[in-house]
Amino acid sequence: MAGHADPAADRGTASVEFAALLPIVLAVVLVCFEALMASVTVERVENAARTGARVAAMRQDASACVPAAGAALPGWLNDRTLRGADAGGDGVSCTVRARVPLLWRGVPLDYTVTRTVTMPTG
Repeated sequence: MAGHADPAADRGTASVEFAALLPIVLAVVLVCFEALMASVTVERVENAARTGARVAAMRQDASACVPAAGAALPGWLNDRTLRGADAGGDGVSCTVRARVPLLWRGVPLDYTVTRTVTMPTG
C-alpha cells in the first residue's frame, strides 16, 4: 500500500527526538530561571533600599539604614553591601548592592544590582 510506513522502521524515533531536544529544553529552562532570579533580585534590592531609607528618615539617623535594609533582604542574597549616608542637611540615603545568584559557581555572568534611595528627614 502506498503511503503506509513500516512500524518496525519507526521504532526508536521518539527516543532519538527526545535525546536531541533535551539539551535545548534544559538550556531554555536554565536561562528562564536565571532571568527570574535577576528580576527577583532587582525587586528585593529596590525594596530593601526603600525600607532602609524610610526607617533612617523616620529616625533621622543615616546609620539606621543598614540594619533595616539588611532585615528586608532575603537570606539567599548573601553577596551584598549596605550603606547609609547623609544626603545633605535634610535627607538620608540608603544604598543596597547585591549580586544576582547563579546556579553554577564560576560561570562568568557577574551581574550586580545597585539601588540608592534618598528620603527627606522629619
